[in-house]
Amino acid sequence: MAKIIAERYELLELIGQGGMADVYLAQDIILNRTIAIKILRTSLAKDPIYVTRFQREASAAAALSHRNIVEIYDVGEDEDKYYIVMEYVPGTTLKELILKRGAVHYIEAIDIMKQIVSGIAKAHQLGIIHRDLKPQNILVTDSGVAKIADFGIASMQSLAQVTQTDVIMGSLHYLAPELARGEKATAQSDVYALGIVFYELLRGE
Repeated sequence: MAKIIAERYELLELIGQGGMADVYLAQDIILNRTIAIKILRTSLAKDPIYVTRFQREASAAAALSHRNIVEIYDVGEDEDKYYIVMEYVPGTTLKELILKRGAVHYIEAIDIMKQIVSGIAKAHQLGIIHRDLKPQNILVTDSGVAKIADFGIASMQSLAQVTQTDVIMGSLHYLAPELARGEKATAQSDVYALGIVFYELLRGE
């Protein structure tokens, strides 16, 4: 599928698809390293609301530097393609891990949760609330390191809301009651979602 983005990033393989973007395994041909690149879908690239939301993800995640948060390397636009270049995390999502293994032993589950909490605590210190924490947005490396991804609807104190309806975006199963009511997100909103993630780890469902 050889295609070069921004004369630098060679797309190798489609490895993920989300509600608004596709994620590719790619090679940075300048730095000679494997990366992941998220590209906003063409059908959404002409909508300023989705473009702003996509760029906000980059702004939120790029402000964070933490072992348990997927690192952002670059962001840009090339021939009407909006992209975010990020750390490639070999491994699996927490969702896939649960589907494959079922209930995770409580010691391992606690270790994973401690890592996730550490990453989210860093985000909260900087005034960033994830608002869409769920097993699909948590990656686990082959060596057991958990990394939080997808800050696509993160709430940043320094950024205005894109739309009023954006306040209630997120996965309903993990949505805190105040967000379901359309109220402002707080750090406790993420804590609520983490509680459900922990429950699913222990129950395997």
